[in-house]
Amino acid sequence: MAASATPPSPGGLVAEEQHERLRRFVDEWRGDAFAALDSAADHACTFASREVTDLNRDPVLLRTCFNDDGEVLVDVMNKTSSIFDKVVYVLAFDCIEVSRFRQLAQTEFYPRLLVFGLRPNSEDVPPEGELQKSFATSLSFFNDLIKYISGLRRLIVNLLKQLEAIYRNEAPCPYFLSCHLRTVFSSLVDGLTVIVTVDEIIAQNLNIGHAMSLFTRMLHSVRGDPPRFNMAPENVEELDRAVNDMDNILTSGLFQKCIQEDIHGNLQMVNLKSNKFFLDEFATLIRDSLTQSISRLDSLRERPYDREQLAGVLAIFILYTWMNVDSAPEKKATKLVMDLLKRAPVIHVFCVTQITCLSFLRARLPPWILATSFLRDAQKEAGTVNRAYLTSLDETLSRNSQNMQNELVHWLVSFDSTVSPTVQRLAIHAMLRMRLKQLAQGVFLANRLQYIIRATIDCHVSLGEPLSKDQVRSLRHAAELLQVVRAVYHRRNSETVLAMSNILELAQTQIQKHLLSVKAQLEVEITAGSKSSSLHLFARSFTRGKDVDTKIQDALAAVDLAVEMLQGCPSLQRRTVLHICLDTLFGLNKLSEESVAEILELSLLVDVAVDIHKIVETSTDCSFLYWSREMMPTCFALLYTQTREARSLQHVIGAFKDGIKLLKIGHAEEGVVESYERELGDSIINEVVMPLCRDIETDLRLHVHSAHLKGTVNVNPTKTGVRDLSWLLQVSPLRLDTKYIHIKTRVEMYLNAAFYDHAAVALHNWKTYNEMRQLAQQKYGLELDDIHLPCQTLEQGVDVLDIMRNIHNFVASYTYNLNTQVFIERLSSATFRKHINTISVKHVANSIRTHGAGIISTTVNFTYQFLAQKFVAFSQFLFDDHIKSRLVKENRFSKMLKDTEGNKRREYPVARAQKLNHEIKKLGSNDIGHSYMDQFRMLIAEIGNALGFVRMVRLGGLSYSSLASGHVQEGKNTSFELGSKNLGMAPEAVQAGKLLDAALESQNMSVDDTSYFNILVNVFSQGLQSDDNIHLKEFVFIVPALIINAVEAMVRSKSKFLKRTRSSADALFTDDGFVMGLAYLLKVLGQDKQFDSLYWFDSVRKHYTAEKSRLEEGLDMDSIANGLMGLQIWSQKLASVSEEDAHNIQMAVKRLSAYLMELELIEFNFSGARIFFL
Repeated sequence: MAASATPPSPGGLVAEEQHERLRRFVDEWRGDAFAALDSAADHACTFASREVTDLNRDPVLLRTCFNDDGEVLVDVMNKTSSIFDKVVYVLAFDCIEVSRFRQLAQTEFYPRLLVFGLRPNSEDVPPEGELQKSFATSLSFFNDLIKYISGLRRLIVNLLKQLEAIYRNEAPCPYFLSCHLRTVFSSLVDGLTVIVTVDEIIAQNLNIGHAMSLFTRMLHSVRGDPPRFNMAPENVEELDRAVNDMDNILTSGLFQKCIQEDIHGNLQMVNLKSNKFFLDEFATLIRDSLTQSISRLDSLRERPYDREQLAGVLAIFILYTWMNVDSAPEKKATKLVMDLLKRAPVIHVFCVTQITCLSFLRARLPPWILATSFLRDAQKEAGTVNRAYLTSLDETLSRNSQNMQNELVHWLVSFDSTVSPTVQRLAIHAMLRMRLKQLAQGVFLANRLQYIIRATIDCHVSLGEPLSKDQVRSLRHAAELLQVVRAVYHRRNSETVLAMSNILELAQTQIQKHLLSVKAQLEVEITAGSKSSSLHLFARSFTRGKDVDTKIQDALAAVDLAVEMLQGCPSLQRRTVLHICLDTLFGLNKLSEESVAEILELSLLVDVAVDIHKIVETSTDCSFLYWSREMMPTCFALLYTQTREARSLQHVIGAFKDGIKLLKIGHAEEGVVESYERELGDSIINEVVMPLCRDIETDLRLHVHSAHLKGTVNVNPTKTGVRDLSWLLQVSPLRLDTKYIHIKTRVEMYLNAAFYDHAAVALHNWKTYNEMRQLAQQKYGLELDDIHLPCQTLEQGVDVLDIMRNIHNFVASYTYNLNTQVFIERLSSATFRKHINTISVKHVANSIRTHGAGIISTTVNFTYQFLAQKFVAFSQFLFDDHIKSRLVKENRFSKMLKDTEGNKRREYPVARAQKLNHEIKKLGSNDIGHSYMDQFRMLIAEIGNALGFVRMVRLGGLSYSSLASGHVQEGKNTSFELGSKNLGMAPEAVQAGKLLDAALESQNMSVDDTSYFNILVNVFSQGLQSDDNIHLKEFVFIVPALIINAVEAMVRSKSKFLKRTRSSADALFTDDGFVMGLAYLLKVLGQDKQFDSLYWFDSVRKHYTAEKSRLEEGLDMDSIANGLMGLQIWSQKLASVSEEDAHNIQMAVKRLSAYLMELELIEFNFSGARIFFL
């Protein structure tokens, strides 16, 4: 069956074309956008670096916030007619208001109260009138605080009334008879926690009460004469009454007023005391809350706000005792409170504000409870309990903290891994659930670590026990980990935000799945009940009762409302209603234990995920270290001893820097913030930067001195250890609050100043400090400035002007090293001295700096005159009949060799060169024993030394020019004279610009591209290659003999180093002037190619190698067969060679090896020298 295709309609083609055009437009726009980003970014910026990942440098923070408008409850209440729904909404509204009050207290009131009255220096006495001024500027804040506390107290009273109405003795609310409204109880706890925390902050910050008292006293003075202060009497009276009211409310105990005025002494709350059902429910909730919280204490299951809420639970317990007047406290609750006094005698509610549980109970429990033995035993054991608590904290810090740190590191690795084999193998739902658990696990671990740090420090302070260095080190490391946790959350913030909606939707779906199964079960039960007969219904009334049907209806209503709340974003309102519905369902026992456990876990994870950013900031906050800043220098000093932990330096700073954030939120004075930042910076400088500077300077000094003075510095790394200080230099700039500290830059500044100062005091040591500067760059990567002192000092070496004027003596008294660019004085020229002189590029550069760049051209002129004189002697030697005849004979032999060998490779025989060298030696010698061949070789070496001097002067000029033009911009040809005229400057400025232009022009001329070697070649080549000097054409044939003579002379000179004789004055180890002059003469005479055609180096190498092999065969047994026959042959061979002959053979082999080595050196240096004349 053939397939048929329907052609596309014209409309479809148009749509496809439009789609393709749109796709191309989007691709083009995307490319242009990334190109614009790349052009705007830094050159070193990559796509990855544009991501927001650095907590200390990112200009933007990403946060999630669920839209929690106030219309959700109102809209749903208007749509429903269910009594259950309306009761839940009323309770939820109160709970939401408590949450809002609590958040407002944490972000505004707590910090402001805590930092009120702080001084830049806590030991300074504030000036007269400053506290009054501070209180006057904060008067509106305290007025708002009074209004805030009054509103919160009314809200707490309303919550208690709602609970009393639900759990009344007569006609209780039928929907909640068997339910425990833990969510409402938790909100009541949160409200009382806020009041207790404000109470404790005011009580512990003595500046508040003192400032209020001084301000009241000042008002009394003002009231005596209001016109003097430009105030109306009625205004003064009104202000005085307001301040007195503030004083009465704030300083007399907010929580105690709440109990006495709002509950115990309030006639409207009398029913609470006689409502046994309500009191029993209250006791049950207290027991459950204490049991759950205590069971989680000191474990990784401890939640971020557990300890803070314990203060509220204690306040609820105190409230319960005031309401339960007629009977003693419930025994189980009392036992749990006593257990809490031992497990957590101190509770931290905010930053450094803490509550001592025993003192808190004794100050607020009713008199009839204090009269019992309830707290008597606890009071006797208070000292022992506190010591045991401190011991437990120290043991946790030293023993268990490492395990917890390992857990935290494990979480860091798992959470920070964006793509791992484990994650790739998981399904999407499993991956999202794992990410949800990781979000909560991190804050639980951080909260536990934060508690250990804060509790350990506070307990040591309160009990007067000092912290050891090991404990300070452990505390510092724990604070580092807290900052690492915060950084990891920040680094994965974008991924978390993108996945947040899916994560929360997954959790809500899982909860909804459990609820829908319960709903289906309830609907089945209701349907089955409706189909029963009237007789069955009558019988069921005796067996199940009407309350069973009511429970089913209540459960179904709770399920419906909970499901409705899950069908939207998990805002605070929806989550609060959901939690109340779940409390109702759990009390009706319609869910299995597994389902209840999973729903509770998922609800907790959702609550954490929704407020993850706030919880992370709270759990990793180290602002309490501001009140323990005495630890700051010790922490940095201990960190400096462990240089490999240098990368955690920013985390330690971040921990102490949290105090600055708290000071700013609390509106502390600018002087307080600046003083704390300065103290933090000084600790880093004094404990890290300055010791590092001194240690690096000492290391550089020891390194240089140990290289120059053997045995003066003995360093044994196995005993003293090795510290790699470069770890600290690699740390990125450290950010404080308004400034940065770059350790590497500060070390460079210190060493620059130190080297300059020391060199200025002892000018002769500038070279040593220059070596230290170079070593600092090689070893530590420090870019140090030049010491700048040689410009003002005299060089102790030979001056270039002296060399120039006596160049004929210089080239004869010094030998040249081609590779190191150094001239070394001959021993024979320094007979009466204990040292010899050396001349390097640095000496030449210093002379040019002293005399100017003009000496470079003068040096070339002097060298030209010297070479002209030497070429006369050179020509005379080759024109001599004895020399000329022998060279003509060698030329004839070369032509004959060429004719007989044809196009084959023609190597010049070594035997003829040796013969020529030997014959010229026979012609005679001078007074010191140098033959004519030796003198001719020395002449060529002097020519080469002169050329080497020209090269050194050229390089010295470049070195000087490079240093002198270090501050001149490249590629810009600006006229300072013209610029001064255009700007209308004074004539003196124009003249200065003209001089600067002239100096720069002279500088540019001194570093031009002139090749002085080519000049010296061209100036002599034309004359020496003319017919008048035809005898110079045979020079090439004496070169092999010269090389053999040079090899023999160098071997003799080096051997004299080991002999202490008169002839040791002629010892040499380098004479590269010979190869330099030889390359120059071949170039000038145009005989380069002719010399190459001799293949001289190949020939002489083969000759010496063959000779060496022949001699070695006479003493080599490896070439003789093994066995008895081989031994007989070896014996016969040794018998024919005497001991003296064998020794002579060995010496000959050693001499040939030396010849081969010197020949290779000459060949390599000769090849290098020829490059200069290409």
